[in-house]
Amino acid sequence: MSADGAAHGGDADQPGEGGPLRGLEAIERCFAGAIPAALSTASADGVPNVTWISRAHRVDDERVALSNQFLSKTSRNLAENPRASLLLIDPVSHDEFRLALVYERTERRGRVFDRLRADVDAIAAITGMQDVFRLRAADIFRVVELVQIPPNPMGVVATDVPAPRELTPDLTALAEIAARVGRCSDLDSLVDTVLDGVASSLGFHHVHLMLIDEVGERLYTVGSRGFDAETVGAEVFVGDGLIGIAAARGEPMRVGGLGQMTKYARSMREQFEAHRNHGAGREVPMPAIPRAKSRLVAPAMSAGELVGALVVDSDRMVAFGDGDERVLTIVGTLFASALERVRMLEREEEPVEPSTFRASNPVSAEPLAAPVAVRFFAVDGSTFLDNDYLIKGVAGRILWALLRQHGDDGRVEFTNKELRLDPSLDLPGFKDNLESRLILLKRRLDERQAPVRIERTGRGRMRLCVERPVQLQVTEG
Repeated sequence: MSADGAAHGGDADQPGEGGPLRGLEAIERCFAGAIPAALSTASADGVPNVTWISRAHRVDDERVALSNQFLSKTSRNLAENPRASLLLIDPVSHDEFRLALVYERTERRGRVFDRLRADVDAIAAITGMQDVFRLRAADIFRVVELVQIPPNPMGVVATDVPAPRELTPDLTALAEIAARVGRCSDLDSLVDTVLDGVASSLGFHHVHLMLIDEVGERLYTVGSRGFDAETVGAEVFVGDGLIGIAAARGEPMRVGGLGQMTKYARSMREQFEAHRNHGAGREVPMPAIPRAKSRLVAPAMSAGELVGALVVDSDRMVAFGDGDERVLTIVGTLFASALERVRMLEREEEPVEPSTFRASNPVSAEPLAAPVAVRFFAVDGSTFLDNDYLIKGVAGRILWALLRQHGDDGRVEFTNKELRLDPSLDLPGFKDNLESRLILLKRRLDERQAPVRIERTGRGRMRLCVERPVQLQVTEG
């Protein structure tokens, strides 16, 4: 690509090397942001400048929008010479396309600006550079020519290009998921119903379901499908990473090239640090499938408040589109509404005296089995089984309270009501999310195949199953 000639526009009536193409819709994958775009401009004197753009956005079938962040040289060139050239690469077939552009205007608010700002926020979130990567403006260009660059005859031709994943809102599948969600009367079955529906009925094979904590600071994973590693309890701060940014904004977000985006963000961070002496950002980890290339986050909202989030991953580039975003947003809303209903039902349980549930035939541990050491740190609720970390926070305090009472008098039957009244749990007075923490604890114990389990015996009731003798150790510091 010649930056000089492209910036001056060339002859728009003359076909390009690969012949002209009609319509930007034909190269939709190129606008997914999986591979950065190269923007070429030139000054009035013909001095070229080439810079990388994280992503080009299609405004309509004749216009594209580019983010204006650190492009001071590009802005000066466009003020002198409004013509530019943009190189786009299809992330699946690796076909290259050259667009001859004419600068039209700059926008600092509105629908297009918001779309580009969400994209910049996603890149910044990957490396924790939200304070640096901020969109200043969106530059709008008219496309006067679009040509496909012929492939290098000596290069490797892609012969096994996977077909794009086409997902249209399947009303039958959505109706079935909605019906199943409507029949759920407890949080445990609700979580499984949503995860199974998203994985089996909608075809998202790698999915996390996350819930917001009591104070609205973190999202924690309560269940997943399609992952080999342990995922229950994995946390993300609201505002951190792609998941945290989507949660903070209350809007779905997606990326189609996680690896390329991370490399681009690192490169931009290194350049910024070299010139501005800015401290290094940090990458925010989150359990994902090996070699994940695409991610879509759909916040679950109820009455304008964040309840949780659905997160789906894929090992394919540009795996998700607008239809996927809409479908997961619907499922997330269904889940959020059902979750609030389940919590209301749990709180309407009849008060039960704790003494009613002193076990007459407690589930006893096998006396000859090796004891399990449970170590509890009071400062943050961190709980370890035989020196292996299990869980922390409210869920850790719940497990410690249950085991302590079991050790005192052999109790195995408990109620949500009495847990809410236990001051050692340090539950907030408003919206304690006790049911969510109980499900998190139950699933974490099941995932670890721990010798201590929790079973539901009815609405607002549970049973503690202890398979081995327990040795309790508490550390106050």
